[in-house]
Amino acid sequence: MVTKDTILRQLSKTGNSIADKFDEIYKSEIDVLAQEMAISYELLLKMINEKSEELSNNDFQSALLYWTALNSILSAIDLLRRGYTKEPQMIMRNVLEILAVAYGFHENPNRYQNFMANPKKFGATRSITIIKKVHPIIGQWYGMLSDFTHVSSLHILPHKADYGLCVGGIFDPEDQHIMNINLMSIIGTLDVLNSVLELTFLPYISTPRFWKETEPDTYTYHPNKQRVKLVMGSMGRSINSL
Repeated sequence: MVTKDTILRQLSKTGNSIADKFDEIYKSEIDVLAQEMAISYELLLKMINEKSEELSNNDFQSALLYWTALNSILSAIDLLRRGYTKEPQMIMRNVLEILAVAYGFHENPNRYQNFMANPKKFGATRSITIIKKVHPIIGQWYGMLSDFTHVSSLHILPHKADYGLCVGGIFDPEDQHIMNINLMSIIGTLDVLNSVLELTFLPYISTPRFWKETEPDTYTYHPNKQRVKLVMGSMGRSINSL
């Protein structure tokens, strides 16, 4: 029987218990996420608080959008920690859209002017076309995450536990494949965000981590190979185990 107390217990005690178990298993991955987010938050604080007078209006708004994207990633992590496996990927799709718009504002000031003139008619998804020129994989990623956002076969089966249908998120220490895929997806998305954020504000970064200047004003992307190996390898093992 589902009662008000069932819901309140899920929102407090059960959710916190699941998060504690999650943190025990995924401490190293959470540390990676926290470190990467700290670097980007620190850069954005510098842009917003110290360099605001040097930034154009469109770049200042880009900085604010990147901040929103980072906050959204934090919310996705917290949902995953509490046992929700579909909802974080919906947020990740939104994160891709936010970072695409942020970069679009930087790359094309007219996009920013169009947004300010009529936000309701602004086509945010068009920004995906712009960001695909930097990271072609974003288009594929965005499409894949649409399966989580739009109603599909992923939404047919509710959470199920041994004792029947489960209200809220669940955590099975013996079956972590879906949880791991979600976590690797978040780490991968954060790396993409950090690289685009860095590209946007390269003039203010003394030692870029993701970009190397090959010619004057020409940069090539150099991903964190160790992280790519971690993400792809971990996702591959989890998918093969399903």
